[in-house]
Amino acid sequence: MIGGEIFLSAFLQALFQTLMSPSFKNFFKRRELNENVLERLNTALLTISAVLIDADEKQITNPVVEKWVNELRDVVYHAEDALDDVATEALRLNIGAESSSSNRMRQLRGIMSLGDFLDGNSDHLETRLEKVTIRLERLASQRNVLGLKELTAMLPKQRLPTTSLVDESEVFGRDDDKDEIMGLLIPEKGDDSVTTVIAIVGIGGVGKTTLSQLLYNDQRVQSHFGTRAWAHVSEEFDVFKITKKVYESVTSRPCEFTDLDVLQVKLKERLIGLPFLLVLDDLWNENFADWDLLRQPFISAAPGSRIIVTTRSQRVASIMCSVHVHNLQPLSDGECWSLFMKTVFPNQDPCLDQEIGDLAERIVHKCHGLPLAVKTLGGVLRFEGKVVEWERVLSSRIWDLPADKSNLLPVLRVSYYYLPAHLKRCFAYCSIFPKGHAFEKENVVLLWMAEGFLQQTRSSKTLEELGDEYFSELESRSLLQKTKTRYVMHDFINELSQFASGEFSSKFEDGCKLQISERTRYLSYLRDNYSEPMDFEALREVKFLRTFLPLSLTNSSRSCCLDTMVREKLLPTLTRLRVLSLSHYKIARLPPVFFRNLSHARFLDLSRTELEKLPKSLCHMYNLQTLLLAYCSSLKELPTDIFNLINLRYLDLIGTKLKHMPRRFGRLKSLQTLTTFFVSATDGARISELGELHELHGKLRIVELQRVVDVADAAGANLNSKKNLKEIDFVWRTGSSSSESKTNPHRTQNEAEVFEKLRPHRHVEKLAIERYNGRRFPDWLSDPSFSRIVCIRLSECQNRSSLPSLGQLPGLKELYISGMAGLRSIGQGFYFSDKSLRDRDQQPFRSLETLRFDNLPDWEDWLDVRVTRGDLFPSLKKLFILRCPELSGNLPTFLPSLISLHIHKCGRLDFQPDHHEYSYENLQTLSIKSSCDSLVTFPLGHFANLEKLEIDHCTSLLTLQLSKEHSYGLNPLRNLRINNCQSLQRLPEQSFMGQILQVTNCRNLRQPMEQQQLQYHHPQFHLPRVNVSSSQRSHSSHRSYDSRSPSRYD
Repeated sequence: MIGGEIFLSAFLQALFQTLMSPSFKNFFKRRELNENVLERLNTALLTISAVLIDADEKQITNPVVEKWVNELRDVVYHAEDALDDVATEALRLNIGAESSSSNRMRQLRGIMSLGDFLDGNSDHLETRLEKVTIRLERLASQRNVLGLKELTAMLPKQRLPTTSLVDESEVFGRDDDKDEIMGLLIPEKGDDSVTTVIAIVGIGGVGKTTLSQLLYNDQRVQSHFGTRAWAHVSEEFDVFKITKKVYESVTSRPCEFTDLDVLQVKLKERLIGLPFLLVLDDLWNENFADWDLLRQPFISAAPGSRIIVTTRSQRVASIMCSVHVHNLQPLSDGECWSLFMKTVFPNQDPCLDQEIGDLAERIVHKCHGLPLAVKTLGGVLRFEGKVVEWERVLSSRIWDLPADKSNLLPVLRVSYYYLPAHLKRCFAYCSIFPKGHAFEKENVVLLWMAEGFLQQTRSSKTLEELGDEYFSELESRSLLQKTKTRYVMHDFINELSQFASGEFSSKFEDGCKLQISERTRYLSYLRDNYSEPMDFEALREVKFLRTFLPLSLTNSSRSCCLDTMVREKLLPTLTRLRVLSLSHYKIARLPPVFFRNLSHARFLDLSRTELEKLPKSLCHMYNLQTLLLAYCSSLKELPTDIFNLINLRYLDLIGTKLKHMPRRFGRLKSLQTLTTFFVSATDGARISELGELHELHGKLRIVELQRVVDVADAAGANLNSKKNLKEIDFVWRTGSSSSESKTNPHRTQNEAEVFEKLRPHRHVEKLAIERYNGRRFPDWLSDPSFSRIVCIRLSECQNRSSLPSLGQLPGLKELYISGMAGLRSIGQGFYFSDKSLRDRDQQPFRSLETLRFDNLPDWEDWLDVRVTRGDLFPSLKKLFILRCPELSGNLPTFLPSLISLHIHKCGRLDFQPDHHEYSYENLQTLSIKSSCDSLVTFPLGHFANLEKLEIDHCTSLLTLQLSKEHSYGLNPLRNLRINNCQSLQRLPEQSFMGQILQVTNCRNLRQPMEQQQLQYHHPQFHLPRVNVSSSQRSHSSHRSYDSRSPSRYD
């Protein structure tokens, strides 16, 4: 059985851990508090914890219990605040002791412990804990009056089981999904030797069961599989019950066996040699042992047997060892419209007036492709003709719908009900995001961390790793959905999270009235909603806010003006804030004491503001974990005391005007992510301070490396010990100009020695080297032990006549070389660091897939080195040679995997396929622009798989030659564009059947222009317009709903 946990249990667990810490225990032993507060507090918490499961269930239908639960949450928040006050003050005193400049003072004061601080503040703590204890005792005493029972585990939600029957007339838009899975159920070859599992995964209500029913009842499936069985599993995964269901489905008679072993043996005997299809609908269990036991009888079925599993969880699909996972996507608005009309008007031809028609479209769009939502809202409106009722449904949230007509909330709530407690808190917090808001995983994890949702109990993982794990779990359960680069929540899932967070979370969106109370802890609003701006006056009564988060639906970089009332009156009173964002606001300065009362803050986002310097009070935010200063384009320095932020884990400095880091920067030992380190010359932090930052993860950009003079400083950075740094950028700046390097050879020698000492850990994956002017590249750059390097960028490394030896890096997939004046030749040294390697069984650049040369003004030749065994660039797929005006000779002739070649502004390059044997048999895209001045004839027949050819400004090109296949259109070429080839005299006489041909500004073409246009020239080309219309709507008075029409909701 799936075991869910109560939302509040995670809060209480954290509270217990703090109260039971040695510091607090010792304090209570040393101090006799009135009426033994600690014992009373523990008793009250234990009493309440015992009935939490029952209270969590009953609050859905009992407003009195809901009020009790909300009161409990509020008390817990106050308890957390009280304990956080104590811990923060103790932290402040510790930092003060460590920063003392007098050794004598350190000896006298020492490092102040939490217990020491409590000794001096017992009265204050006692008063606050006494208030919390009284409130908890009052709540505990009400449990019997409310009828709350002690339960040890959450009970499975009782839901109607599904069956295999389906009304196909009510199914729309699933033909493609059905065909794809049908190809897996009944493959053409039919040579399977094992029983295959196919998982259908998707959000609740998207139609997983319906698709399975369609497949189960398809005539082809019934004919192919002699035996079929359907079992609705749901949350309670009982192997015996499921096996019994399957047995009864197979035998069509009741099962009388009571022993699992006997039952499985009998089922196995029934299935031996039979082609068998089993559908396990609505699976939740993530225990592999349970699944392994369940599947034993099915192993004996005939080869080609299939098991279809429907689930909301990617993890379930993985545990089931699914051969194929079909991620079921929502329906289109057009398909939803057809289903909606079928539901609202099942047996009649509707005729909607304009007003109801508009409302219907908006209601359909509101469902965002969920068939269950469409049927639910359609069922509520069945035969309803009053406009006011349609408007009510449009504006309603899932918990507003009548319970007797809607099962949308119960179905979706199951996904939340069985979440572990730590995930429930994280999911509920996501209610602060407006509908449609796309968010980044990393940012959400930082917010969770700031709110204390990531608990490291008995875990060696970092907070960031835990957060990433939590996020992935929510994604795997279809509660978060990935777009191309970000994540979103379906609107109804967003409402589910709002339902879970209740009155403690509020957001201002869509012009809705801000629902806020004294208990509100989390607040977000759209800062760029100028038509209906946020009413900040409504926040005056909110004293305990923890999150203040302005957002943007468009993710625009446009700046806004911060309300004066917010800056001067509101924010200074929000002393409990843990998350504060002022990002994108036009703030040039803040008062020196602005952050004085924000000592609880863990997350501060000042990115894209106009700040020139940060207030000194920022250095008193001792709990701060995340500081975002990205693209503060006027920011020139960090506060000198920033080293006091000893809990800082994430510091983003991208796009600032910083010139150096403050001294003692290395004291920030908790840093996990540091985007940029600015090496200081004299007044700030030297590069050796990086050596103290042992926990750095991700990407680091080291700038102003020309300031490193002492080789020992470079060694002190200790980069080779930082195994979690995956990307490093090494950047030199103006101090290493090419003129200085030429006149100061000692400088270039020193740079080489410094760079040699900056060897990273062998786990590094990406490297970038900018403006390096040393005499030679470091030896470690050619070391094959760097097996995880996948990408290298070399840019503006002046005065280097050759490239480093990179051919033996086994994992290198992308190589970008640009702006290297002085580079003249690429030869054997590029491929091998040792000449003797050439005669061994080696394939230089064996993993390289993308190679780009750009702006190499002095590059003259590229030697085609022969390898005794193997090939050069055996995996190269994309080759770019751009702005290399002196490059002459030929390209490497044998590139078997090349699919895309771009040659731009390389006039001297001798690329003549009719004169040289280029083995580019898989080439699909070729672009030649302002290049290859010697190219006279281009033989298309040399490139059998070419799909797209662009030729622009080729001064000597006279003609194109076609093969017979090209003449009759029996080739892949579909796009041919020729522009500004003034010597081009003729094109082939044969027409290009079914191809795109565009010829412009070729003045010497011999054919008359009219004829040329008629046969070859399409001056205006448009892709065919694909009209995918929805099923016909049966009303005539309202405009047709078509996927081509622009939508007001896009």
